[in-house]
Amino acid sequence: MKTHILNITKLLIFLLLTIYLITYLGKVFMPKYWHDDLQGAIYSVKGFYEIPNNTLDVVFVGTSSINRSISPMQIYDREGITSFNYSAPSARVYTIYYFIKDILQYQKPKVIFVDTCTFFYEEKESEPLRRKSFDFMKMSKVKKEMIDDKVFENTTLDKISYYFPLFRFHTRWNELRIRDVRDAHKRFYSINKGALISGKINPNDKDYSYMKPTGKKVEMQSYSLEYFYKIIQLCEDNGIDLVFLGMPDAIVWNYESSKEMEKLVANTSSKFIDINDKNNVEINWHEDTEDNGWHLNAIGTTKVTNFITDYLVQNYDFTNHKNDEKYSKWNEDLKRYIKIEKNAIESIKTKIKQNEKPSKK
Repeated sequence: MKTHILNITKLLIFLLLTIYLITYLGKVFMPKYWHDDLQGAIYSVKGFYEIPNNTLDVVFVGTSSINRSISPMQIYDREGITSFNYSAPSARVYTIYYFIKDILQYQKPKVIFVDTCTFFYEEKESEPLRRKSFDFMKMSKVKKEMIDDKVFENTTLDKISYYFPLFRFHTRWNELRIRDVRDAHKRFYSINKGALISGKINPNDKDYSYMKPTGKKVEMQSYSLEYFYKIIQLCEDNGIDLVFLGMPDAIVWNYESSKEMEKLVANTSSKFIDINDKNNVEINWHEDTEDNGWHLNAIGTTKVTNFITDYLVQNYDFTNHKNDEKYSKWNEDLKRYIKIEKNAIESIKTKIKQNEKPSKK
């Protein structure tokens, strides 16, 4: 009898050690999607969990477009309003729905802004892109629900790999670096509160021509439309003001997308603001973009963030947290953030001055 119990105990210990090893190696082998030491896709999701519960006034949710267009630390610098930019590249509507459900497990924001840049895509995202949404989310009942949701079309092997990433990324063994091992249990604290501040510049020469009517029909796919209304209902149920944002994007966005969003939002409790409208924010597409019109650089980010900050001040009564000891870490982060922002803007201005990326006159 004692031998039998001992054998069962050994087996359980072996199984637990095996599960631990598989889980640990999954963190090592998983791609980190770095941008640099303080920025990148991993900081926009994992960094969210480093924020103390119920301390955010506002959350921005969406794709890389909102990730590079709005800086929570600039908002905090101006008004002491706390916010975070929870985003992933090309996240679709249904993914954003789960992002918001995940957020509400930890925070009770007064306002949520949702980026609409991928709402009218005709196809679902690729599996590698989807990984940038799934893989960095903390395991929870929401993530489990997300993994099982039929809209993602996950196979059984896909589902297993979201629990144990090693089964998906084991072939990366020849790409591993010391950094991957070192950062397996790293805390990805985001000084920028999820935003990516770019010091690059690559002009788009089409100006605002992308916002001229073309007569092209655009509409959400049926599955996207379903989750669009789910997002609205989720925010209503939690007493959150929901604002959809057409983020500056000279490649994906267009006049017809803007008008379709206006129509969809018209009979709901949510709001829609198109930042591609010059009357809201005038982007200089020759100086304010890092990659030919897809995303904004630090100068463009400042313009959009100022607009959003004005909107928050004009429409809500937020407490300024800058003198609250509870938020002292934000003030410490702000000092480091200001240096990051300053270096990025100086880099852009230097390139403009040297005519490496000249501004169109």
